[in-house]
Amino acid sequence: MASLPAIFVLFLYFTLGSGYSFLRDDDNEIIWPIEYHFKGEKIDFFTSQKENFEIWYSSELNRSRIDANDGAVQKWYYGDAGLYYEKFPITTEKLVNEESCTGWETSSGPYDYLPSTSGFTYTGQSMTLYDKVVDIWVESDEAGPKWSSETTLYVFKTDSGIDIPVQQVRKEYNYDIGELTEHTVTNYFEFRDTITEEELTIDDEDACEVRRRGEDFHRAIKHLHPDWSAELDLAFDHYTYHHNRLYEDEEHYMRKKIFEKNWRMIEQHNRKNLGFRLELNAFADKTEEELAYLAGTDFSRREYPEIKPFPHSVEEIDDIVEELPENFDLRLEGAVTPIKHQGECGSCWAFCTTAAVEGALARVNGDRLLDLSEQSLVDCAWGFENNGCRGGLMAGALKYVTTYGIPTELDYGVYTANDGYCKMQNISSVYNIRGFSQVTPRNPNALKVALFKYGPVTVGIRVSYKFVYYSSGIFYDTECDETGGGHCVTAVGYGVRDGEEYWIIKNSYGENWGEDGYILMSARNNNCLLLDYAHYPIV
Repeated sequence: MASLPAIFVLFLYFTLGSGYSFLRDDDNEIIWPIEYHFKGEKIDFFTSQKENFEIWYSSELNRSRIDANDGAVQKWYYGDAGLYYEKFPITTEKLVNEESCTGWETSSGPYDYLPSTSGFTYTGQSMTLYDKVVDIWVESDEAGPKWSSETTLYVFKTDSGIDIPVQQVRKEYNYDIGELTEHTVTNYFEFRDTITEEELTIDDEDACEVRRRGEDFHRAIKHLHPDWSAELDLAFDHYTYHHNRLYEDEEHYMRKKIFEKNWRMIEQHNRKNLGFRLELNAFADKTEEELAYLAGTDFSRREYPEIKPFPHSVEEIDDIVEELPENFDLRLEGAVTPIKHQGECGSCWAFCTTAAVEGALARVNGDRLLDLSEQSLVDCAWGFENNGCRGGLMAGALKYVTTYGIPTELDYGVYTANDGYCKMQNISSVYNIRGFSQVTPRNPNALKVALFKYGPVTVGIRVSYKFVYYSSGIFYDTECDETGGGHCVTAVGYGVRDGEEYWIIKNSYGENWGEDGYILMSARNNNCLLLDYAHYPIV
């Protein structure tokens, strides 16, 4: 087998300069075998990883199988029974390479590992690759204004008219940064077209515990890869079931393509081990345009004469910080209400405001937590440079609460994730604040002092797709600069982990997002402009 550079040189030579080409008939198309066995390898030029595999497929037996990593992981797909089995080794303090087996219920199968050819176009070119004259087919996909991908298939036509894949090359481009972000090559070897039932039957089937669809989505896709259309289908099947989504044929295909793009981005990030992980969450089948409501905070630098100056000089701040604990968490003080969910409404500005006011009031009311009404702000705070579900300003929301007060959700009514008629004329009891102050910008010690002395702080941040799909770890994103969308969250503490300082941030995407609804954001370099727009209520 050629080395990686040799493969790449060979690819460029035959693509650009072989001079060997001929035209196929217009009615020709790729015809995959209905039964096949291949050995192969997938090479990732960005991570320098090479993964070997072996695949079997039989339409007659209605089953397929893949072995990966020299057979350490084995997967069987029983289309006849609607089941997927996976065997993999586990090692603990008591066990060494103990074989484990799990089964999953699925509505799809068997899984054809050869790529779907519906989107491929014959280029009219041929070349010699691994001693075979192969034809070149290309599929291009514009995944929105920022992303595009191109997949090239090199296919050998047998005398019987059946096509055999020899190589698949996939590239993905990010126009925002002007870079190639994915480049993988998959090679296929040792084709045969006779498959036995024994090869497609798992041993000790009864020993595999079968899990039902939607039972544990993230565990279900742990060993799946978006590069295999079969495993993409399986992952999306579990995803839609897990999130109770039902799409018609055309939309199903569109949503699966979005899901695939996001899955690839997430997998690419997690391989880099950058200190935080991303995951396929409830947003993974939505476009960036559809998720624009998640960034519903305006960062315009309006002057608010009502804003009180931070009551400590830089010298006082530095002196106070010397006496503060290394780790501080307002959740442990009973000053933070449970995680809430803004739904499909750009009302983050309202949620960060209520979280800060709830915490401030709790600190002066004997830790008595109130559940204040975000809906009242969405409905009634339009005169304060807020626009309901279309976004708003933290300072504008705090100015509104200073002027008119805010009721509890019990008194006002439940949050609807929609604009509504203001009902404040029917409310007799509200909770007031005396004003609000801005934390000294771009001063991390000032934010620590504000959290310790005054309670939760509303902070405006810039967010990229990495924030949306955050799962765990200390988040540090060099891409969430001033081009990212504006989002309002609530700082509720700070800490240090393995020498890395971080802020504890309460979000409004629900408790299933991130670390139980929270994100730990790095305190380095004013990450995502977190220190630029920080305010707290004065009670």
